[in-house]
Amino acid sequence: MNEELKKCYNQALAHLARKDYSEYKLKQKLKDKGYEREVIAETINELLEKNYLREDLYIEARVKGFLRKGYSYDVIRYRLSQEFCEASLEEIENIAHEIGLTKDAQLKDLVEKKVRIDYDFVPNKQKLRDRVLRYAGNRGHSISKAASYYDQVIEEFYS
Repeated sequence: MNEELKKCYNQALAHLARKDYSEYKLKQKLKDKGYEREVIAETINELLEKNYLREDLYIEARVKGFLRKGYSYDVIRYRLSQEFCEASLEEIENIAHEIGLTKDAQLKDLVEKKVRIDYDFVPNKQKLRDRVLRYAGNRGHSISKAASYYDQVIEEFYS
């Protein structure tokens, strides 16, 4: 192994020791450090061979993070595609099931959280409703479903 390859490999290991990366993101990190394309490719191949770079675990962790933040399945797929990673809807549903989330429960939790945080601080309740619905929409959820959950949450907590 030549000196440049060793340095690149050690740099990649240092990055992976801190957190998981996708193949694409790790290549970008190494490219930003100034390593040549061939050296990066050889380093990535070695990491894949030794099973140090696990794209499946990275995708799973990203999906869990997005789910906990309240993103819809379609938005999760889009955000992963921006990182050149792929996850099917079925895989996302399985991961959601693993952590005990359903689409409806996720949306209700999202609405509940936003209402509880902002209810006392927003005097105009129509503005609050609009804000909560916009928040849910920005996360890729159906506005009409969010509206029905909003009405439920208001009825449950503030009637």
